[in-house]
Amino acid sequence: MTEPGIERDVIYSRARGYWTSAPVGVKGTVLRLIPKSFRKRPLELTMDIYKPRDGYQGGRPLLLMMHGGSFYVGNKEEAGQAAWCRHLASLGYVAASINYRLGFLPFRKALKNAELRALEDADAALEYLLGREDLNVDPDRIFAAGTSAGAMTALSLAFRPSGAGKPRIRAIGAFWGSVHSLEVLDYASTPILSFQSVKDPIMPYDKGYPFGSKLGPFQFLMALFSDKMFGTLAIHRRATEKGMVSQHHPCLETGHRLHLDKEGNFTPRFFEIRDAMAAFFNEC
Repeated sequence: MTEPGIERDVIYSRARGYWTSAPVGVKGTVLRLIPKSFRKRPLELTMDIYKPRDGYQGGRPLLLMMHGGSFYVGNKEEAGQAAWCRHLASLGYVAASINYRLGFLPFRKALKNAELRALEDADAALEYLLGREDLNVDPDRIFAAGTSAGAMTALSLAFRPSGAGKPRIRAIGAFWGSVHSLEVLDYASTPILSFQSVKDPIMPYDKGYPFGSKLGPFQFLMALFSDKMFGTLAIHRRATEKGMVSQHHPCLETGHRLHLDKEGNFTPRFFEIRDAMAAFFNEC
């Protein structure tokens, strides 16, 4: 394996929105961002591109990586996503970790629009990467992965009605993500690799409201903002019923971001996901 070259802060699109990155787990971040939620402004959308160094000239597989953060916070340089991209690039992939538009007002429709903006930005990122002839991307070997909200976007990329002229996603890594309806799996048969804690406090493992276990008896309040969602277990169950390739890893530890500990250090699960993703994509 060779150490990849990195292009940082590459502008892949411009669009109107609220913001494109914000720190995770920093006290006061949400309160500081609320005033920005009332007015959209022109934004530059950026990505970091991790490129193989071995000089191979043929078409390369592409990994599009998307961070989590409830469509409100997060950054393309988050340690887990960056390290996964670096590893896949060392195996010959072009790997891109993207920033996408974040932020929304506390209304159901506004949250749905935030999800749609993230999907639009992921599409724009793919269009940019496929248009870069110097990257030698193979359009038949496009993979997507993400954590939490980023996993939701990866699932949306892979499972949407055909005929939209969008690139086909060959396989995805959906780490502690969810979907609004299991019927989306009727649109494609994309192989799925998933990891999630069976005691995830943020995303439902089977079916439920986001943040449901954190709210306890008040989880019904989430019905004001979101319908019940289907987590990785429910997705895996429906996928296997349909005869799709689905490799699901139920994790017994409590937590949401399983790849990082409270200090931001890699956990053993980080390395397990890294190696499983490389093996799974290689087989697809």
